[in-house]
Amino acid sequence: MRGALKQIHQALMDAGVGYITYVPGYPVTDLAQSLGAEIAVNEKVAFECALGASATGIRSLVVVKQLGMNILADPLAISATHTTGAGIVILVGEDLGPRGSQIEMDSRFYGPLTELPVLDPSAPDLHRAVTEAFRTSEELSIPVILRVTSDVLEDASTESITGAGIPASLQQTPRCFDRSIWDLTAKGRHQRHLAKVLPALSEASESSARMKLRGDTGVIASGSVVPLAETVCEETGSSLLVTLYSHPLPMRTIERFMGMHRLILVAEGPGPFIESHLKGVRGRLTGHLPYGCIRANDLRTAISLIHISDLRGSIEMETAAGRPARRSICEGCPFLPLYSALSRIDAPIAGDAGCTILSLRMGAVDMVYGLGSSIGVASGFREKGIAIVGDYALAHTGIQGLINAIWHRKNVVVGVIWNRVAAMTGFQEVFDLEHVLRALVPDMRTVEMPAPDHEIERILRDELSSPGVSLVIFKGTCTRSDARSSAVEHGISEQVRPN
Repeated sequence: MRGALKQIHQALMDAGVGYITYVPGYPVTDLAQSLGAEIAVNEKVAFECALGASATGIRSLVVVKQLGMNILADPLAISATHTTGAGIVILVGEDLGPRGSQIEMDSRFYGPLTELPVLDPSAPDLHRAVTEAFRTSEELSIPVILRVTSDVLEDASTESITGAGIPASLQQTPRCFDRSIWDLTAKGRHQRHLAKVLPALSEASESSARMKLRGDTGVIASGSVVPLAETVCEETGSSLLVTLYSHPLPMRTIERFMGMHRLILVAEGPGPFIESHLKGVRGRLTGHLPYGCIRANDLRTAISLIHISDLRGSIEMETAAGRPARRSICEGCPFLPLYSALSRIDAPIAGDAGCTILSLRMGAVDMVYGLGSSIGVASGFREKGIAIVGDYALAHTGIQGLINAIWHRKNVVVGVIWNRVAAMTGFQEVFDLEHVLRALVPDMRTVEMPAPDHEIERILRDELSSPGVSLVIFKGTCTRSDARSSAVEHGISEQVRPN
């Protein structure tokens, strides 16, 4: 097992975490499955289940990919002032690159948006970060966001755990929800949060920061960049300030550090979150560092040119053709005839996150937004079009789009790729919604796959010519020879669930 995962496993056991839930997706699937986490239909539901566990005295962890933060944002924002019970932490994995996501996102911005803390540890500091997150959560009755990037989770180092013991509060019986919060109004609960919680978070942030003073050039670093920054700062004789909290930032410490140095470089990833809070520093906004992943040579170059105030220049856009070979639709896929038929139909077609993204190069779909979004998108087309959605995406959030289309008598053809697994994220089993769909659309059609593409084309054209909501289920079995969970692929077979 990778070193970073060992740190997280040990910290969860030390903290007495009793409930773990997740939604699969890169880069968190391996971690969640190695923990024996319970899969949820979507991130909002996962977080709500964890809130219930927290309220009844069970320390809980929610593991999601970066885009999943958008799905759970509603209950997350409310829970900040609503308060919680036992410690509850959202571990969000961010996809740098991105390699397995549609966008590169920076979840740190959810800190100021929700007024909740965000911890941004490096791999060697994961144990301390996890226990600190649960301590803060339980003592202040708030959820805590623990943000880790893909390179942190993939860290293979075998360094010993750096945690400095378990906080005393986590050695006690976990708290349950305290109903006395309802003595306050919504305004009063927010006033309490501003007066008591945020100052305590600021002090925790200040006390967790660490610095090493060397020369008149200083580097402020957080997250996955920290180990690189430690090496380069030692090489160049530069000072280093490491922040564990990205929100709230340890501003008193940062201001003191800046006052002690002539020039400051901010090394973070993937975007300029910390840098945007500071004036007169160097980083991405000044062109000293690239967006996305930072390498050691990037830091060396930035420090050597730190005396120049602005290095911004043109950015070379990455193209699909110029990117290294990416995964394509599997040979022998039973749904290839469907994609082939779609490529010949002159109608707007909305695809969905999942294997359908791989069909973009075939011209099978025109657009792909979030997981479960295709039915809603196609419901807005000027003319009757097609929505292609996988069965997991349908359960995730797509079924609301179908209900809305039926309710408002939209003109849309919904094609469901039905293979009963989440094929892009590790072949987790998908709940069977067929009886629900038949109740919603009694005259739905079923096609056993593979089927001749000309027959599929005929069916789709037939449904496009009739008004209203049409539903066609394309049933098939994924034929990938390595149809097994990504955790097994990486040799993580043991199931480690904290007590």
